[in-house]
Amino acid sequence: MVIEVDLVTVLRPLIALITFSVVAPLLGYIEGKLKLKRLTGAFATLGLLIALLLSIDMPKALLTEGAVASLSGFGPPLGVEIRVDALSIFMVLLFLGLGLLVSLYSIKYMEHDTGLDRYYTMLLLLVAGMIGVAIAGDFFTLFVFWELMSVSSYSLVAFRKYRWEPIEAGFKYLVMSSLGSLMALLGMALLYGYAGTLNFHALSMIFSTSSVDPFYGYITLTLIFVGFGVTASIVPFHTWLPDAHPAAPSPISAMLSGLVIKAAIYAIARSAYTIFNPLIFNYGVLFTVFAVVTTTVANIMALLQRDVKRLLAFSSTVNIGFILFGLGVAAYGLRIGAIAASLMGFIGALMHLLSHAIGKGLLFLAAGSFITRAKTRNIYDLQGIGRAMPWTGASFSIGLLSLSGAPPLAGFVSKLLLLMSGYSVGDAFMNVVTSLMLVNSVFAAAYYLRLLQVCVIRPKGIRAETSKEVSALIVVPLVLLMIALVAIGCYPWPLIEVAQKAASILLPLP
Repeated sequence: MVIEVDLVTVLRPLIALITFSVVAPLLGYIEGKLKLKRLTGAFATLGLLIALLLSIDMPKALLTEGAVASLSGFGPPLGVEIRVDALSIFMVLLFLGLGLLVSLYSIKYMEHDTGLDRYYTMLLLLVAGMIGVAIAGDFFTLFVFWELMSVSSYSLVAFRKYRWEPIEAGFKYLVMSSLGSLMALLGMALLYGYAGTLNFHALSMIFSTSSVDPFYGYITLTLIFVGFGVTASIVPFHTWLPDAHPAAPSPISAMLSGLVIKAAIYAIARSAYTIFNPLIFNYGVLFTVFAVVTTTVANIMALLQRDVKRLLAFSSTVNIGFILFGLGVAAYGLRIGAIAASLMGFIGALMHLLSHAIGKGLLFLAAGSFITRAKTRNIYDLQGIGRAMPWTGASFSIGLLSLSGAPPLAGFVSKLLLLMSGYSVGDAFMNVVTSLMLVNSVFAAAYYLRLLQVCVIRPKGIRAETSKEVSALIVVPLVLLMIALVAIGCYPWPLIEVAQKAASILLPLP
């Protein structure tokens, strides 16, 4: 049963972030006048910490029952709706947790850049936009926050505008993501034209009836999938990501791969499972086919890279493929009656979303530290740098091993759940698809281990000889993320339980 709550109760984290983002430029002005280094960064980090604490303080009943709040007293189908449940809380805590560590890392990492008031304002608005996407109960609200997230991320990719590379990458991201947003908006317009509402719950009631034309449903679903799929970096809509990562500051690379593309895959999952009942619409096959294509193409491209940030960017696309595979298994399994496999697939997708967000955030932050010291992104020029920077090297190693699926780390748990779910479906099609995903997992592990061998295991190269460990302000976020990967891998049950509650809310389980 969904409970009604006061709008302010649900929006407190969002209000905190927007308030801090409004004040941040003023702090930047004061910082410049009084020569107070790091003031704006510390202020933004405080804002994210407060928002995180407010999110943790949400009523526990929301995890099991969910809550809905309407703006100005107008409920569905007319009003703007905010909906909070186990899945949205899961995403909100992830956005705020990693965003907080990225902000803390940025205080020292970005201190020599100019215009940091703009940087931290955009960072706060980026997190606010992602939170809005997670708690939206209708497409209007989702799209408003989607655009806030998108505009903030364009600006952050092109933040170092005195160089051509960020300008080019930011513009490419802007063009591709805008086209994707227009496609998603067209899908929403078609839904509104057919149903007269943009409210998720109202749409789900309408599209769950047998009188709905399946062709119309598939057209709108495809538009929404492709539209959000651009930002999610699903092949063949992924080409902005490998350009954006090398150009963006490393903390923003961590945000893009760790969180922004996860917000997009969340938008796909929320739209598909809420509105288009997989018992009526057979999109499980679509998701799994795109998953195989995405992982295969991105794996091949990753193997060809010498730029460490481009390699990690293609790796992010690979892991989006794994998350999409879990979502596909969930939809496919429901349709053929494999309920246990369906539930496991959805749980595996959420766990992999979490493990990859933490692991890839860690890798980009660690790679940023390596690049700061060695002044290069070339993998082979970073030879042995992990030996010269032991804390960063250890964190980088754990991140790579987790993404490789090595036990007892978070990536092992999520990949195991995904592969088990695929084989548990028990039909020939899914067995073939799961086997291809297993091959891709082994393939990905090969270049992760190559990166580990070059950067950490080999003797120190020329650039490593002159490198030293980075500041504690940079090391602390790395160590916390490393601990999180180990802790989740050793004791995943509480998170699996939350993922199971999220699945029971979103999936039409019998």
